[in-house]
Amino acid sequence: RLVEEKFIGAQGFIEDTKDTVDVRAKRDIGEIGARCIVRITQQAKPRSCITTAMNMLASGNKYVELKAMGKAINKAVTIAEILKRKMPLHQITALSSCEIVNVYEPLEEGLDTVVNQHYVSCLTITLSTDLTGIDVHNIGYQPPLSLSEMQPGDHHGKAVAA
Repeated sequence: RLVEEKFIGAQGFIEDTKDTVDVRAKRDIGEIGARCIVRITQQAKPRSCITTAMNMLASGNKYVELKAMGKAINKAVTIAEILKRKMPLHQITALSSCEIVNVYEPLEEGLDTVVNQHYVSCLTITLSTDLTGIDVHNIGYQPPLSLSEMQPGDHHGKAVAA
């Protein structure tokens, strides 16, 4: 049976921060702290993540961070690309990895404790409406798309204050 599970180097990716919005748990934008983080999980619906990020930007925030681990990374990239096509956003992408250590205790006496270690990729995508605090020389920087590539759709006009 699983006795202990440690996430090493996964700050902000696991439910350990109070200023993170978990799309499955909170939908009220009024409760969001100074940091605007959308944690994307494998079970999260892309539409709710997009709506949450758009509402954060529409409420006057200059940026939003999309964070994902493991198999949810492709969903985070898709959500970022959809958001970039809705409004002009600067993007900085950062990749990292974290170590997950699982400790299993045997159900029967006389057996050894098993420790399982593996690494999981982590992705942080920062989307910003302006260049405030954005390093354009960062290796993960992408400028906003041209207006011909954008499809405003349900774009909130007050979200773009640049």
